Amino acid sequence: MTQPIGVFETIKTQYQEYVTAIQDELFGVNKNVESKIEDHFHLPITYTKTHDLSPIVSADLELATSENTSMYECYFQPKHEFAKRVLPLWNKQYTSNTAYLDDSQAILKQMGYYKKTMEDNPCTMNCDEISRIWKDVKTNTNFLDKYGYVEWNSLRYLNQSESFLEVLSMANLCSPVLSLSIPFFIFFIPFLILKLQGVPITFDAYMDVLKTIARHHFIGKTLSSLSELTLDRVIYIFFSLGLYALQVYQNTTSCLRFYKNTKYVNDALVHMKNYVNYSIHSMETYLQIATHCESHREFCADVELHRQRLVTLRGELSRITPFSNTLGKLGDIGYMLKCFYELHANPDYETAIYFSMGFEGYINNLGGVFENISSGALNYASFSPSIVDGSQNTILKGQYYPSLKDENPVKNDCTLDKNIILSAPNKAGKTTMLKTTAINIILTQQLGCGFYRSCDLVPYTHIHSYLNIPDTSGRDSLFQAESRRCKDILDIIQKESENPNTKSRHFCIFDELFSGTNPEEATKAGHAFLQYLSNYKNVDFMLTTHYLSICKKFRGSDIVANYKMGVRVLDTGSFVYTYKMKPGISAIKGAVRVLKDMDYPAEILNMLSG
Repeated sequence: MTQPIGVFETIKTQYQEYVTAIQDELFGVNKNVESKIEDHFHLPITYTKTHDLSPIVSADLELATSENTSMYECYFQPKHEFAKRVLPLWNKQYTSNTAYLDDSQAILKQMGYYKKTMEDNPCTMNCDEISRIWKDVKTNTNFLDKYGYVEWNSLRYLNQSESFLEVLSMANLCSPVLSLSIPFFIFFIPFLILKLQGVPITFDAYMDVLKTIARHHFIGKTLSSLSELTLDRVIYIFFSLGLYALQVYQNTTSCLRFYKNTKYVNDALVHMKNYVNYSIHSMETYLQIATHCESHREFCADVELHRQRLVTLRGELSRITPFSNTLGKLGDIGYMLKCFYELHANPDYETAIYFSMGFEGYINNLGGVFENISSGALNYASFSPSIVDGSQNTILKGQYYPSLKDENPVKNDCTLDKNIILSAPNKAGKTTMLKTTAINIILTQQLGCGFYRSCDLVPYTHIHSYLNIPDTSGRDSLFQAESRRCKDILDIIQKESENPNTKSRHFCIFDELFSGTNPEEATKAGHAFLQYLSNYKNVDFMLTTHYLSICKKFRGSDIVANYKMGVRVLDTGSFVYTYKMKPGISAIKGAVRVLKDMDYPAEILNMLSG
C-alpha cells in the first residue's frame, strides 16, 4: 500500500507545480513589495568620506530613539512623515570632511531663500495622502484586478494603451448597465412594434407582443403564468423575482464600484500631479542654492536626474484634471488608467517618487535646523583641519543639552586641550555634560552646527561611549561587561594607531568607570586605564567619577584636568545644583541626600550620618 500512496503524492506535487508554473507564466509572480526610502535616497553626507556612527553611541546618547524626545527630533524638528522617515538615515554616519561641513553650512544659510521661494509655489504637498496613495499603487496585491487591468503577462503591454483601456473600461461599464436596462427595453419594444405595424395599441395587443418578446426572460414567463396561478408557479415567480433582484443588486454594485474606482484613480492622480509639480519646484530651488557646493556635486547630480524623471512624469499627467460627472471625463478613463498603471509598473517613476520622498524629508530636516539657528538655539561651528600634530584643540562654548533648548538651559564651556575628569554628587549633571559634548560633536560633524554659542572643532574619526553598561544575567557580570566595553574601545584605538596610513582622532566618554567592582580595585583599574589612554595624543576623553582617589591621582597632570559640577550646600543640608562646570575636585557626598529625598527611614539615615 505504501508504493501507490507515494506515487499519488508525487503526481499531486507535480500537478501543483505545473499549475503554479502556468499561473506564474500567465499572471507573473507577485512582486508588490513596498520599498523603503533608503533604498532609493541617500543623504548628501554619504557621497563623501564618512565614519560609522556606532549603534552603541547612538543608543547611549538617545540620538534617534528616546522615551521622550530624541536628540534628532530636537535638532531637525521634523514636520511631516517624510521628514520623520529620513531621521534614521542620519543615525548611521558622520564625517571629518571639513569642506563638506562648510558647504552644508552654506546651504543652511540659504534655507531662508528656499522657504520664501517655496511659499510662492501654488502647489502644495500632503505627505500623508501621497504615502497612502503610493502604498496602494506599489503594495496592493490585487492592483490589476481591482482597477480592471489585463493580468496575463504576455498581454500586459495593453495596460499601457490608452485606447485599449478606454474600450475595456466601457465594456466593463456597459455590461452591467445593459443588463439593468434589458427589462426596460422589453417593456418598451411592444409599443415600438405595434406602432411600426400600424396596429391599434390596446392592452391585450400589448400583452400578447410582450409575452412573445419576453418568453425567454423571467418577465415573460411570469406573465404567462398569471393565467394559471398554482403553488408551484407562485414559488417559481417569487424565485425568479429573487434572482432578478440579486442580478440588479450585483449590477448596481458593479456600476458603483466602477464609479468609485474611477473617482479614486482620478483623485489619486490629481494628488500625484500636484505633488510632482511641488517636488520639481523644490528640487530646482535646492539646486540653485547647492550647485556651487563642490562636495555636494554628486548629490546634486542625482537630484537633477530624478528631477528630469519627475518632469517626464509631469508630462504624462498633464491632462489630468479634477473629477467631474461629465461625458468628457468618461472619455478620459483610458488615459487615467494608463497613467495609474505607469505609476504602478514604471521603475523610473518608482525610483523618482521614492527619491523625492527622501529629498523632501531631507529638505524639511534642513528647514528644522534653520529654524533652530534663526531662534538662536543652534550656532555654526568653525573647523580646524589639523588632526595630526595636536596643535589645535576642540573648544565648545556655551553648550547645552538639546532637549532643554526651550527651557532657558544652563550653558557650559568645554575645552579639550586636556582630557577631563568630572566629579560631583548624584543629580549634579555630570552624565548630562558628557552626553551634551558628545551629541554636539556628532551633530557638528553631520551638518556643521550644534547646541552651543560657538564651537571650534577638530573633527574626530571615531566616537566612543561608555554609558548604560548592561548588567547581564548571562555570561558577564557588570564588571566584565564594563571591561569588555573598555577593551573594545582600546582595540579600535590601537588598531588605528598601528596603521601609519590612517590619521585618526578619537573622542571617548566614560560614565563611572569600573563601578561594577569594589572602590579600591575600581580606582586602581580606572587610573591605569586612563593613564594608558592618555598616552595617545590623538585621543580626547571625558570621564565622570565618584572616586576622589582617581581625581587626586591626576592632580597637577599636564594631560588630564579635574573639573566639578557646581553644588551649593544650604544650612539645612539641602543641595542647590548650579549645573555649571568649573575647575576642581568635588568633595561633596550626595548619597545621603538622595536617600533623604526619597524618604528613607530615619534610622537608616541616622546610621549613615553617624
